[in-house]
Amino acid sequence: MRPLPSASSLASGQTVEPWVSVDDVAAHLGVRKDSIYRWIEHRGLPAKKIGKLWKLKLSEVDEWVRARGASGGSHGAGSSAKPAGRPQREGSPKRGVVLVIDDDDLVRDTLRDFLSDEGYGALLASDGAEALKLLASASPRPSLIILDLKMPNVDGWRFREQQARDPDLASIPLIVVTAVPNASMSDATVLRKPLHLDQLANAIERSFSASAMTPQASQGIPDKDRPTPREIALVPAGLPPTPSQRRE
Repeated sequence: MRPLPSASSLASGQTVEPWVSVDDVAAHLGVRKDSIYRWIEHRGLPAKKIGKLWKLKLSEVDEWVRARGASGGSHGAGSSAKPAGRPQREGSPKRGVVLVIDDDDLVRDTLRDFLSDEGYGALLASDGAEALKLLASASPRPSLIILDLKMPNVDGWRFREQQARDPDLASIPLIVVTAVPNASMSDATVLRKPLHLDQLANAIERSFSASAMTPQASQGIPDKDRPTPREIALVPAGLPPTPSQRRE
């Protein structure tokens, strides 16, 4: 297959950028075609309909992605995006349930699709307050939380404080996904925005394998018997913590 042109290669001498298909853009961004169509229709992704097919230019797609990241997501000033409303339960969990907390509905939609493709169920919340309400009633409880930091109402840092104080929730592993420079959080994996879904997939697998349990196995285990985030961080993938590691 001929490689797709990048924005940098176009700037270096090429004068005409070819149109590419929705399939090409989905592969370029690592998302489903359904997401591309939804972004064209509802989020202003630059595209042109030629006959019955949508065509796009990768340089315009990349610029659109960068602009959304710089503006802080779909809830910036002048945004036409709809508010998240109540949290949603999506998908029929085959490998466990993951809670996604992000105020950007585009991010939530993308991660819902991604998690469904990977065999996970998804719970969606637009901020920490909605997430805490959802956690209080969710059954089964999520095996993992994907957390944004900068959100209105209850942000990621305040959510983490309240999660850590609740013995029933403190042991749920966290993956932080943020554009905040130099962000860090104790006992959490931190991924930078713009997010690469292959990196997220690897982080999810590491979270489960490091705890020496699959998502299926984690369902129904009392919280007091689950390894703590520190225990998870201490051991290589797939190995349970030793008694000496538990005492550290």
